[in-house]
Amino acid sequence: MCCLCGCCESIVKILWAVIAFAINSLITLVIIVCTVSFIVWAMLRHDAVKFRVQGAELTQFTFDPDNTNLHYNLSLGFSIRNSNSRLGIHYDRFDARIYYDHHRLATASVPPFYQGHKSTVAVGTVFQGQNLVLLGDRGRGRFEDERRSGVYGLDVELKLRTRLMFGLVNTWRFKPRVRCGVKVQLSSSDAVRGSGFQSTDCRIHF
Repeated sequence: MCCLCGCCESIVKILWAVIAFAINSLITLVIIVCTVSFIVWAMLRHDAVKFRVQGAELTQFTFDPDNTNLHYNLSLGFSIRNSNSRLGIHYDRFDARIYYDHHRLATASVPPFYQGHKSTVAVGTVFQGQNLVLLGDRGRGRFEDERRSGVYGLDVELKLRTRLMFGLVNTWRFKPRVRCGVKVQLSSSDAVRGSGFQSTDCRIHF
């Protein structure tokens, strides 16, 4: 009988230990979920982090006589505003890509950096080279229109790998993409000289 009572007591202790572990795990999970929800909300709330193409200079954008190789020389300046009062951002990867008529022309990488809370960071990239770009009739017509006007429409995509810093705690990595559509005047064009570049807001996609 004593042996049976001892076994029952051991079973009860084990059950209480399991229940206590489950409760502690649940509380820990709730805390983690609440913390993550707050961080994501702070990151995604309207205008919490804003990307903008602040400046652009296009000095070359021409096709070879055979109409296949596109030569380009483009400089872009980005401003990144972090209006969070408690969150900093680690940019572990910052790749900028430019596209014309859905053709990717080039990629430029920026060294990793950290952005503190309530701060603005300026980042510059340069794209220079040539690429095989095969335009259809519609794309060719668009290019000719833009060549005459001296203003070219380009798409910019930023591929990022970021970590948020809350106090001394770093989150896991997020991989947002930032997309911007810009219209850039060719520097050698007289068609719209003096209009200057209009800063362009970008959109963040998670």
